[in-house]
Amino acid sequence: MSTSSTRVLIAGGSLVGLSTALFLAHHNVPCILVERHPGTSVHPRAVGYYPRTAELLRTVGVEEAAKSAASGFEKHKTRAGVVSLAGEVLFSKEELAGGDDLADLTPSRLLLLPQDRLEPLLRARAEKLGADLQFGTELVSFTQDDDGVSAVLKGPDGDESTVRADYLVAADGPRSTVREALGIPRQGRGVLSRHVSIAFGADFAAVLGERRYSVVHVKNDTVTGILVHDDTLTEGTLIVGYDPERGESLQDFTDARCAALVRAAIGSDTVEVTVRSRFPWDMAELVAEHFAQGRVLLAGDAAHQIPPTGGYGANTGIADAFNLAWKLALVLDGTAGAGLLDTYEQERRPVGLYTARQGSLQLALRSGTATEQERAATDDAMTVTMGQAYPAGAFVAEKEAGALPLTSDPRTLSGRPGTRAPYVVLERDGAPLATLDLFGTRFVLLAGADGASWAAAARTAAGQLGVALDVHRITADGDQGLADPGGRWAGAYGVPAGGAVLVRPDGIVAWRSADVLPAGERAAALSSVLRRILAR
Repeated sequence: MSTSSTRVLIAGGSLVGLSTALFLAHHNVPCILVERHPGTSVHPRAVGYYPRTAELLRTVGVEEAAKSAASGFEKHKTRAGVVSLAGEVLFSKEELAGGDDLADLTPSRLLLLPQDRLEPLLRARAEKLGADLQFGTELVSFTQDDDGVSAVLKGPDGDESTVRADYLVAADGPRSTVREALGIPRQGRGVLSRHVSIAFGADFAAVLGERRYSVVHVKNDTVTGILVHDDTLTEGTLIVGYDPERGESLQDFTDARCAALVRAAIGSDTVEVTVRSRFPWDMAELVAEHFAQGRVLLAGDAAHQIPPTGGYGANTGIADAFNLAWKLALVLDGTAGAGLLDTYEQERRPVGLYTARQGSLQLALRSGTATEQERAATDDAMTVTMGQAYPAGAFVAEKEAGALPLTSDPRTLSGRPGTRAPYVVLERDGAPLATLDLFGTRFVLLAGADGASWAAAARTAAGQLGVALDVHRITADGDQGLADPGGRWAGAYGVPAGGAVLVRPDGIVAWRSADVLPAGERAAALSSVLRRILAR
C-alpha cells in the first residue's frame, strides 16, 4: 500500500470541496482532494450565486470566467409560477429585485450559472494553482491524533493507499461519512421533504418563445414541482417531491414516468424528452453541533443543510471555504497559533444556523404558509449574504459600541470589526481601484492622511511577528498612496483621518483605530492586535 502526505486532505469534490482546494491553493497550501465520482457534477443542481460569492471568486481569478459562462443566462432573471410552460402564468417576479442597483455596494453581480458549469471552472483554476484533485478516489476511513490525520483511500483501480495530512476538511455533503464517523450530531427541524431532481434534454424553444426564466414553479393535475432550463433551451431540470410515508419511493421514478412528468411540466405531448439522470436529495434544516473536532473540520452541507429556497446553500458553503482557507494557511506556516482555527466554528456556525433558518422562512413565504411573525423574521437576500456580522472570532470587537446584530442592511455597515469591509472605489495612478481588490491574500492596513507613521508601525509589528502585511495610505489626491477623490473612505470605515483599519485576508474587518493613537503607540497597538487575532 503506497503512502503519501499533504498539508490538507479534502473529502468531497463538489462545489465546496473544489472551492476549498482552490482557496487553499491560492494561499499556497499543498492539498489533496478526493472525490468518489469520476469527474465534476453532471447534474445542474445549484444555479445562483450572489454578489458576495462572486466577490470571493474574483479574489482567486475565477469571476471573469464565471461571468462569461453565465452570459447566456443574462435574460434568465424571472421567477414564475405557471400551470405549465405552455399554459397560464400565475405569477412573475424578478430574481434579486433591485439587483442592478448594487453599484454602491459591490463591483460584482448575481451569477446565474448551473453548478455543472461552475465546477469545471473551479477545478481548472485549482489545478493551475497546484491543488492535487483526485477524482474517482474514495475516502475509505481515517483516524486522527494530536499531530494530524491518517486516511485510507481507494483509487479508480480499486487499489488502496494511505495519506497523512495535518488537517482533514469534510466537504462530503449532507450525508457526510466523515461527520457520521466523528459522531457529531445535528440540530434543527430535520428533513422537511424528499425530492428527486430529473435532468433531461428537450427542445424548449417552441414553448418558451421569447420568455426566459431562472426558476419556474409548475402546478397542474399531473405534476407539482420546480423547472429550470438552460441557456441553450435544450436541457433542463425538473424537481419533484415524493413521500415514503405514502408508499412512494425513488424506484417509482422510471424513465417513462420521469419523461411523462417533464412533458406535463412543459405542457406539450409533442416535445421529445430524454432523461439524462436522477438525483435524490432531502430538503432539510439541519446544522452540525460542532464544525470542528480535533484536526477535522466540516464545511458546506456536511456542516449545515439549508433548504434551497433562497439559494443560500452553495453560497454559504463557498463562504465557509473562504473563511477556513486563510486560517489553515497561517496556522500551517506557523504565523498563527492553532487557536485561530477555533474561530472557524465561532464565526461560521452562527451563520449556518441563521442561514438555515432563513431558508426555512423563505420556504414558508413562498408556499404561502408563513405567519406574520415568520414574515417579519425573513430577511432579503442582500442582508443574508452581505449584511452578516460575526458575533465573535478572529477580530477585536468594539464592545463599547454594543453587540453587533447578526445581520444588518449592508448599506448600514460602517467598518466595525467582524463585518465585511465596505466597498469604496479609490484611484491608483488615476485608474479606479476597488477596495475589494486590495484584499484576498494578506492582512491589509488602510490608513488615512497620517499614514506615514502607521506604515512604520506596521513594518515594526509585522516584522516582530513574521506576518505578511500590506499598508495603503489613502489621501484625497493619492500623494504617496491611493487617492480618495470622493472623500468616502474614512466615513465608510468609521475612522478619522489619523485612524487606521486592519482587514483580514478574507475581507473582514479585524480591527480599527477609531481614535487617533499617538505615533509612538501604534506599533505596540498593532502588535497586540495581531497577536490576539492570530492566537499567538
